[in-house]
Amino acid sequence: MKKVNLLIIKAFIGPFLATFLISMFLFLMLFLWKYIDDLIGKGLEWHVVARLLFYSMADLIPMALPLAVLLSSLMTYGNLSESYELVALKASGISIYRALRPVFIVIIILALVTFYVSNIVIPKANLEAKSLLWDIRNKKPAFDIKEGLFYNGIDNYQIKIGKKDKDNETIHDVLIYEIKPGYSQLNIVRADKGLMKLSDDKRLLYFTLYDGVRYEEMVDDAKYSTNFPATTTYFDQQKMTFDLSDLDLKMTDKELFKGSAVMMNIKELNEAIDSCKREIKKQTNSVRDYIRPYYINPNTVSVGNTLDSPSLALDSIVLNFSKENRYALLESALNSSRNLRSLIESTTSQLEGIKKEVKIYEIKWHEKFTLSFVLIVLFVMSAPLGTIIRKGGIGVPMIFSIVMFILYYVINMIGFKMGREGIVPEWLGAWMSSIILLPLGIFILTKAAKESALLDKEKYQKVFVSLMRWFTKPKLDSKS
Repeated sequence: MKKVNLLIIKAFIGPFLATFLISMFLFLMLFLWKYIDDLIGKGLEWHVVARLLFYSMADLIPMALPLAVLLSSLMTYGNLSESYELVALKASGISIYRALRPVFIVIIILALVTFYVSNIVIPKANLEAKSLLWDIRNKKPAFDIKEGLFYNGIDNYQIKIGKKDKDNETIHDVLIYEIKPGYSQLNIVRADKGLMKLSDDKRLLYFTLYDGVRYEEMVDDAKYSTNFPATTTYFDQQKMTFDLSDLDLKMTDKELFKGSAVMMNIKELNEAIDSCKREIKKQTNSVRDYIRPYYINPNTVSVGNTLDSPSLALDSIVLNFSKENRYALLESALNSSRNLRSLIESTTSQLEGIKKEVKIYEIKWHEKFTLSFVLIVLFVMSAPLGTIIRKGGIGVPMIFSIVMFILYYVINMIGFKMGREGIVPEWLGAWMSSIILLPLGIFILTKAAKESALLDKEKYQKVFVSLMRWFTKPKLDSKS
């Protein structure tokens, strides 16, 4: 029996590792395609791109792992059925449940490892990946001055070069706009030719200009606002140095990104949920306490003497005051009502935003468990289906696994959006795919155990022919 277990596990491990790595590679290519515009032209070093891809791979596990379980399970039990090894096991008294048990235990272990990865590894990797991607997106393009185009990558400068020689250092027809902060002053430098060199560390750019002119506005002159005086200086040679340190990749503090739900573990999500609920209660009580003095319940008003009448007219309180004070009273009441309405609307908007955050936190809390459980559900669906279709290789199992993965993904996304919008409870939105697919998996498992011809082509052809006969029979009778 141990040899049988090892045989089935070995038959599963190979396809699983292969399909998981292939799935990760495909999803990684999709990631690169999505963010290719943010990476090209930034002059990034190879280790920066490698770090981004490495951290991003953790976020791709929830996509690649279910697909790998589906495809490898279909391939494993499809191969065993196609080569009649599963038939031999059944002939020796081993049921389909017993044949599924070795891989099922492996899936249980994989689910436990996945829970650790989902709760610990993925949040940390997401924090590194999102912060690094933010820095890359905000990084200025690498230094690259092209002929005939203005280069504005250096702060407070606009540089245009008419032509560059083949040595990439000798330049001609140079035009430089030097713009002071706030556009308070504009200086212009123009030269017929020059030399352009980068320092060894590529943090400084040296220009040596020949046969040029410098135009500089005299903003300190008292008549500048009316006459716009300027000085013009001709030179045979002038050197200029530009600081390129702003083009380097600047690392943002990762603590600024920790508020996102995808970067939290279960403990941090619980703390965030409790914090949001306390904030909701605090703001609600604050608004209630602010409104209470302005609210009068007619049922609790005690009738007594007033300024103008011995009793309070509850149907029209304003009549209890003199005509001279009524306008001021109504104006004050109107302003108070407007202020209260504005306060209530702004607080309601803030509370709605906090409640949406709570929904996302709670969904992500449940997803820490659903990712592990759905692996078991997908195995229960795919492994028995492999014994039914009896096709090994990668062709037919690939078709079935993609269809089942799309079904799982669509249901999962619908559940997430319905939970986020409050259409269904958050826990139901997170568990929706498992709740729907588990009965389907049990149905397929039951059919496989009974050796039912669930996908028998001839059976469905007979049903189709019977239906056609049933629809065409009344027509034949009417003609006769």
